Amino acid sequence: MENVFRVLALILIAQSLAALAGALRFARYALSSRLHRRHRYQPKAVVIVPCKGLEDGLEENIRALCTQDYREYELIFVTESEMDAAYPLLSKVIKQGRRSAWLVVAGEATGRGQKIHNLVTALETLNAIDRRAEVLVFADSDTRPARNWLAELIAPLEEKRVGATTGFRWYLPVQGGLLSHLLSVWSASALTLLGERSSFSWGGATAIRRENFERLGIRERWEGALSDDYVLSQAVREAGLRIKFVPACLTPTHADANFKELFEFTTRQMRITRVYAPRVWRLALVTQSLFNFAMWGGFIWLFLAVIRGRATATLPIMLAIILLLGAATGWVRVAVAARLLPAYRTSIFKQRWAYALLAPVSSMLYLCNLIASAWSLKIVWRGIGYELLSQSETRIWREPTSIESAEPLPRKRRRRRASASSSSPQ
Repeated sequence: MENVFRVLALILIAQSLAALAGALRFARYALSSRLHRRHRYQPKAVVIVPCKGLEDGLEENIRALCTQDYREYELIFVTESEMDAAYPLLSKVIKQGRRSAWLVVAGEATGRGQKIHNLVTALETLNAIDRRAEVLVFADSDTRPARNWLAELIAPLEEKRVGATTGFRWYLPVQGGLLSHLLSVWSASALTLLGERSSFSWGGATAIRRENFERLGIRERWEGALSDDYVLSQAVREAGLRIKFVPACLTPTHADANFKELFEFTTRQMRITRVYAPRVWRLALVTQSLFNFAMWGGFIWLFLAVIRGRATATLPIMLAIILLLGAATGWVRVAVAARLLPAYRTSIFKQRWAYALLAPVSSMLYLCNLIASAWSLKIVWRGIGYELLSQSETRIWREPTSIESAEPLPRKRRRRRASASSSSPQ
């Protein structure tokens, strides 16, 4: 049996070397990318930000979006209702600011994700108030971008072959704790998959020319969908255009997580991936199953061998190599993040221990997420329950106490309520 684990360990060493090489390639790309000059391509843009609830640092995040170093842009904030806890805060920030901004109420979604419903309502508002905006930018309210974020995100769109640009988030624990650090490690594992030619545009920081958005029919593709970014990414790729990750658009997200929040968030990502990127999901299932069986099975076998007095040095050395390679990959990610986010360098470096030690735990969490996503395609997202029937069909539950027992909403289309308020343009 030990020979079996030796063979599996050899496969894992090769896999870990490939992961480290990928992290180094990403580091070379991220750290060699030059900041775009401010006077370069800066067409009029609109930043659309769906909001729900009071998140950690929400006011600081919104103010960061309102004070971007960019010539001409407007903002549209969207909530589901005026009763949303974020609504009065957004209204206050808009009135206090000098940037042209609107606060729109989208109403409840039926038959598609609430976030997509909010985005579509914002686009309808945009069409009514401004036809001059050339670039659409979609941002999440839980990130805190630097002042050059918008300029950097939009600049590569000057190249016609670039269909969309994207950033990514880096989780920074607020209070700390093992699970909050594990959330950061789990999320950052996807960071090194991005680059000059990314296959995915993260919905929390995406820029796309308005003409391309309309030409590719993305709004129509969103009908019935839950995932805005997977649908947009697929449309851009099918058109033969590139998706470019902009390293300068890595943004911090300040958040903590307990076990329920961590497992709910990570499993939701895998359930969405299973529906919208099934090949990626299957590959992850194979690789994570192999890693966990070989790593944890190898440790159990080694423990039993020590008890029986039949242990050899080969297997523990191989397992140690795998752990060291995983730690090195994690350290590369931390080093890159610290360089890209200099204002948070101290906080990021404090995470080094987590990236060195928690990779095997993160892999086990991934496997649990994958198993859970194979069992069910029901999720809870921002307090709303969804069942992913297909890429273009979503069933919704409202305020479920238990998503398994909640009654689905009727499919009929509800009348939307929309209101808008604006400050004076800058």
